Amino acid sequence: MLKVTLHIGSLKDRSLNNQLAVIDIAYQVKTALATYLVAMTLRHGGEQPPALVSNYPRWSASLWDLVARALTRVLYQADQAPASDKPDRRCAYATRICATIERATADDRGVILGTAEIAQTSGQRGTYTAVFKADLQEERVASFDYGCKRLNPADLLLRSICWSLYGGDQLGAMPKLILPPAMKMDGVERFHLEALTEPAKTGFKRYLARQFPTANPEPLPKAEDYVHFLVHG
Repeated sequence: MLKVTLHIGSLKDRSLNNQLAVIDIAYQVKTALATYLVAMTLRHGGEQPPALVSNYPRWSASLWDLVARALTRVLYQADQAPASDKPDRRCAYATRICATIERATADDRGVILGTAEIAQTSGQRGTYTAVFKADLQEERVASFDYGCKRLNPADLLLRSICWSLYGGDQLGAMPKLILPPAMKMDGVERFHLEALTEPAKTGFKRYLARQFPTANPEPLPKAEDYVHFLVHG
């Protein structure tokens, strides 16, 4: 399960006292095209109705893309959020908020997989700069305008992710499952490891290291091992 927490202030100052929201993203169906159950609790809004993100390609995009789609489903019960309002001098705003993505399983808790910091530009109401980091992905930075009469920090996080990944305030196209071309060699389907792109490439290498700790990754691994990774890794 992934646990996303949203806080007032900077990453180094986050605590339960300044927590604004918690979003839990758990598998309902774990396969190459997974279905996730999303639950969110807001500090001033309580528990929100749960939602589903369906047919999401595992190991194919930034974790923040999955978080954005989870937020869209739970906030708007749709696959796309409406366009956000243009800010004006009366809009509500946040000075600084931050978020983390944490891996939370029975055997592994407290591992931070992604961070975000979103800060209003000094003296410019409704103008923000967001910095996103995630495991196996390059840092993303976005500057954008955002404002509404009543601030929803979860929606601000959603729009920040969209600006950093897609250059606008709404989701881009669903990521495509990363499937490298395979060829048969001595009766076995294999593929070139370097044909994979991130995050699948490093994720698959880590998976092989766990499964076969004493062996170096083959340059032409078995396709069936990659399929097993997409379903179980």
